[in-house]
Amino acid sequence: MAETSRNERVLGPLKVGLRSDLHVTRQHTRGGPRYLVHDPVSFQNHSFSIEDYQILVAIVRQRTLADTFAELVKRGQLEDNDEDKQGFYKFVLWLHGTGLLHLPIGNGDLLFERHRKKQAVRRPRWHQALMSYKIPLGNPDGFLRRSLRWCGWLFATPGLLLWSALMATVAWKCLGRFDELFAESAEMLAIHNLPILWLALVALKAIHEFVHAYACRKFGAPVPEMGIVLVMMTPCAYVDASASWKLMRRRQRVVVALAGMYVESFVAGIAALVWAGTQPGFAHDIAFNLVALASLVTVLFNLNPLMKYDGYYLFSDLAGVFNLQQRATSHLSAWASHLGLGTGRPRHAFTRGECWLYLVYGPATIIYRVVLAFGITGLVMMQWPGAGLFLGIVFAWLLMVQPILRLVRHLWSAQEQPALRTRGRLVAIGLLVLVPFTVAFLPISWNVTAPGILDPRTRESVRAPANGFVDALSAGNGVRVRANEPLCVLRNPELEMRLVQLQGELEAERISLDTVELDDTTQAAMHRARLAHLEAGVTEIDKRLRAMSLIAHVEGTVTSSLDIDLDGRFLQQGEELFQIQSEHRFLRMVLTDEAVSRARLEIGTAAKVRFTCAPDQTVRAIVREIRASASRAEIPLALTMLGGGEVYVRADAGGTLADQPYLHVVLEVDAVPMQAQGSGLTARVLLPARVEVLGAWLQRRACSFWNAWRMS
Repeated sequence: MAETSRNERVLGPLKVGLRSDLHVTRQHTRGGPRYLVHDPVSFQNHSFSIEDYQILVAIVRQRTLADTFAELVKRGQLEDNDEDKQGFYKFVLWLHGTGLLHLPIGNGDLLFERHRKKQAVRRPRWHQALMSYKIPLGNPDGFLRRSLRWCGWLFATPGLLLWSALMATVAWKCLGRFDELFAESAEMLAIHNLPILWLALVALKAIHEFVHAYACRKFGAPVPEMGIVLVMMTPCAYVDASASWKLMRRRQRVVVALAGMYVESFVAGIAALVWAGTQPGFAHDIAFNLVALASLVTVLFNLNPLMKYDGYYLFSDLAGVFNLQQRATSHLSAWASHLGLGTGRPRHAFTRGECWLYLVYGPATIIYRVVLAFGITGLVMMQWPGAGLFLGIVFAWLLMVQPILRLVRHLWSAQEQPALRTRGRLVAIGLLVLVPFTVAFLPISWNVTAPGILDPRTRESVRAPANGFVDALSAGNGVRVRANEPLCVLRNPELEMRLVQLQGELEAERISLDTVELDDTTQAAMHRARLAHLEAGVTEIDKRLRAMSLIAHVEGTVTSSLDIDLDGRFLQQGEELFQIQSEHRFLRMVLTDEAVSRARLEIGTAAKVRFTCAPDQTVRAIVREIRASASRAEIPLALTMLGGGEVYVRADAGGTLADQPYLHVVLEVDAVPMQAQGSGLTARVLLPARVEVLGAWLQRRACSFWNAWRMS
């Protein structure tokens, strides 16, 4: 009552009116017609219902605000009571705050005050600057008008026809090769790919924003500002396309909202054709990164209505709801205040459909942001644990801790309604107790993952029985052979010449024996002894030559560590030529002590396997053998950091030693990709485990750190 009298006494005699440079557009929305007021100075848009707009246009300079209120009461748009009077003057003060009209009150120039607020907004806190910080570069409107003729055709029929032809060609060339794209995506965050990924992102987003600007100019909407926004310290272009909201036709606004993604699909289509037509290399990698960014990032961010990017504004326009995110937040806050503090039931003019939209959209936005943030954190931690941990802490502070602290501070003060302060403080204490308790018991893992390598059950080494040259090769690397099947034939010219020589001596000795056998018994005995010695030598050399024809003694797959082209190669005696590896359905997995303590590990336990060469396929496996004890030695090289794996090892006199003991487990898999390639394929194994909660994980990490620090 006192506030109403004060506002009426101060504001009632004033004669004010709306600014003359405002641009008003009437648009149809879900809740009926709404009027959109565009401010050309601040480039902001304000939406008004029919009732609010009638009050807005009734405020004219020819009469005082008190006379305006009386006129509205006379028309039946307001009632002559304290509640409507207080609402009217609050509405006038809100118009003054937004700059749509200027009240001759306060301490100075409205434009200076707005400039001061704008500069305050542009000086964000450190964490806000880390996440997103805008640097305006100027007004590009003149350049856009002059260069529009070069790219305006993209938003007309020729551009649409070209886009359709490109997409049809991409479908023809790339359909059926998505498994290759998925396999290559595992290397996106590799260190060697980061510079390419970074440059592709910067270039793609610059094209995206320029196309938004050209689409605005195509339909006559000005683009007053363009600049750079630092997103996680990555420079990306931005344009102020808010003037597109004053376009009368919804189709034009939809085109402006979709323009960036539309041209990104052009770039992705061309890059997909380059990727499909090139071998692995620099051009192939650039094309792959462009395809991934223009598809995955576009879907997760630009096209998604839960993020405040192009998809959000497109969805808001199609749904006919302006300021969707703000309305959903206000609606949920009002209901939370009503349920938690006992304030009055929220009063609004929303339809039933709008209420359901706000109740669904608000929580969905929060959940999606949290899931996306920590999903990105998980991906980063797989490559760089330190950077991922820092990113996770920043996201947890911004998305969880800071909003909760802000809510607790609001509940504790309860300045708007002091009568509810006691209840608000009780709710704040409950939040401070309940939230950490809930977070501590938040399940973060139901499984244990560990690296593994394909290892054959049996191996047979095929070695050269003597020095020789490869003469005939019957089976090569990767060929499946049966038992007693020939592999290759070796030649030893020295043995062959020695055999010929002994055979000649043997024949001569037989002739000599025939000559003296009847005449001289002593000489005959000597020749017989010599003959037996030569026959033994011939038999031995012949046996050695027959052994030069190598055969497979077991069924399996041929693998060779030598060059692929073995024809004519010289081999030393005892040098390994092949390995026959059988039963390529066994996987050796290594587990840390921590993983063993959590995993449900016993003979017969079922597990899931994803091979590195086929990450889109999941293979079932069964635990068949568990070593008696863990060891720091005998870690397969492919699973260590030296071979591109994740197990940290250091050089030792006898080989390499891991940083901690690992338990070796053998699993039998149902199927193996690339069976002809033998063993050596690496994989990730997922074992069932006890549910791990966040509190236990943090406690274990803290204890491990403390023990390591004490031991050091």
